[in-house]
Amino acid sequence: MYRLFGMEVSPYSVKVRALLRFKQLPFEWVLRSQANEAEFREHAKVPLIPLLLTPGGAMQDSTPMLDYLEAAHPSPSIRLADPVLNFLSNALEEAADEWLVKPMFHYRWNYEADRIDAGMRIATASVPPGVDPSKFATLISNHLMTRSAPLGCTEANKPLLERYLQESATRLNAHLASRSFIFGEQLSAADLGLGSLYYELYSDPTPRSRLQPFTHLAAWVERCMTPAGLGQGACEGWESLESTLLPVLEHELAATYLPWARANAAALSQGADTPFSVNLQGHDFAQPAQKYPAKSWHNLQAGYHALSDADQAWVAQRVGAL
Repeated sequence: MYRLFGMEVSPYSVKVRALLRFKQLPFEWVLRSQANEAEFREHAKVPLIPLLLTPGGAMQDSTPMLDYLEAAHPSPSIRLADPVLNFLSNALEEAADEWLVKPMFHYRWNYEADRIDAGMRIATASVPPGVDPSKFATLISNHLMTRSAPLGCTEANKPLLERYLQESATRLNAHLASRSFIFGEQLSAADLGLGSLYYELYSDPTPRSRLQPFTHLAAWVERCMTPAGLGQGACEGWESLESTLLPVLEHELAATYLPWARANAAALSQGADTPFSVNLQGHDFAQPAQKYPAKSWHNLQAGYHALSDADQAWVAQRVGAL
């Protein structure tokens, strides 16, 4: 049996949990708390969730966890048969992990009501029963607020982050009006990546109120997070996906994630935390360079270069070359 240490407030934890549910694998959801901290630290290399205990050892990175579980339990699969669509699915999952997390973090820790709510949820789950979580909640909130600037969740970037989320939700909602998942009736890595971040956004007061009009999006998030028995249908062809999926790809990848990831990787080559700025949709988005997203970017580039020349050209024509 797998054991997954996580919390409801962690998008990467609920992403892996959703895949375990989809594949209907026996697993134990271990809510990380002070009560099991010693066991967690026994297996964890870094103090971060999720932590997945597998027959082969411990893992702490959600995307490799998806790859591991897919390889170990290939049916039902989140891998799309069409190599180009599968690459786009992986790219959307990376975009969720490294970019959509920014508006989520922005709303959760820069808005007072959201900050208080999330801090209390984390603290209540962490402390023993009967212990007042208030003091711990304040400590958590104060600590995580210090992570806003390194992620680019600053006052200067607020207009872009909030406009981006509204436009993202608008395009995804339109696309999901006539299908269960992003690529049709088959669950994919893109659904798990984007769905887990929207799950968190819907759990926080401010973005939840702003996302309320997007009913197709909300229903899709529910399907993504509890997909047992779902998502085993057919992947659509590009011809039926194009009219509503292309606007999603243009916004998520071509206009936002890909130029940001490229700029971040270039800045990181000069050293971690190197300040950089990249123009995204007419806004100069500034932040320090991040190490892990650059690693993810290089992995995604490798996936792009593994495509045939014709498929690379097809992708480049629609979202840009990697």
